[in-house]
Amino acid sequence: MEMNEQLLKEAGHVITKQSGEVIFRAGDPGEDMYVLLSGSVNVFLEQNGSSIPVAKFRQGDFFGEMSLLEGMPRSGTAIVDRDSELVVLGEDSFRKLMKEDIVLVWRVMKGLSTRIRSTNNELIKRIGVDLQEVSKLLQENAQGLSTSIVHIAASAGEIDTNERQLAQQIKEVQVISKDIGVMLEFIRNVATQTHILGLNAAIEAARSGEHGRGFGVIAEEIRKLSAQSKDNAEKIANLTEQIVLNMDKITSSSENSVLRINEQADATNQMVATVDTMAGLAVRLSAIASTLT
Repeated sequence: MEMNEQLLKEAGHVITKQSGEVIFRAGDPGEDMYVLLSGSVNVFLEQNGSSIPVAKFRQGDFFGEMSLLEGMPRSGTAIVDRDSELVVLGEDSFRKLMKEDIVLVWRVMKGLSTRIRSTNNELIKRIGVDLQEVSKLLQENAQGLSTSIVHIAASAGEIDTNERQLAQQIKEVQVISKDIGVMLEFIRNVATQTHILGLNAAIEAARSGEHGRGFGVIAEEIRKLSAQSKDNAEKIANLTEQIVLNMDKITSSSENSVLRINEQADATNQMVATVDTMAGLAVRLSAIASTLT
């Protein structure tokens, strides 16, 4: 079934285009449709800065009717492939011609059906490819994230172990500090008793007169040593008390660190579960994409 070329030319107006010329661009108003009398025309879609070929029209084909019928802007760009002669039809002339030429009606309906089916198939393929790419990226990122989380969890486990060991060592130091305190108390008691003995010895030396002078010197030295022992014991006791206080603070901080590490471990486990879910979604996306391509 051939269209009436003479009727087409009378209904519209004829234009000629050379190879490489643009007939219309994406976004232009869809005010006309075109019937190709000779030559060929390619239609491209612009996507991410690239021109993607979506259709090729040859002698006897028509294009641009969907934008004309819907009153929508052009969805693609039409460029002449080989020098072409075309009939341009506006909306009124197209409607009039549809009433007069049953062959044109049939070809338009068939062409629309074929084009819609072809477009749908192309879109499905592209969606399938895009889904596969997204699935691959999602799976790769999920695997990378999972590996990082495992390393974080391992590091957190090591920190937790170190913190627990530190806490145990601090407790041991606290026990030793308490033992030192007990021994210092004993030293203070000995120093006090020695001081008393020194006083008694001094009294006895005084009673002995000239014969007890040497004994008095020894008694004085005993009292000095007793006083020094007591002073040093007090200083050591103060230092030990400071050590115990600082150890208490360190223990508290260490316990808080362990608590935070445990919270981090819980959060890490939740992240691992989320990553596993992402990986599962990637597998499902890949399966869906396989059915579309």
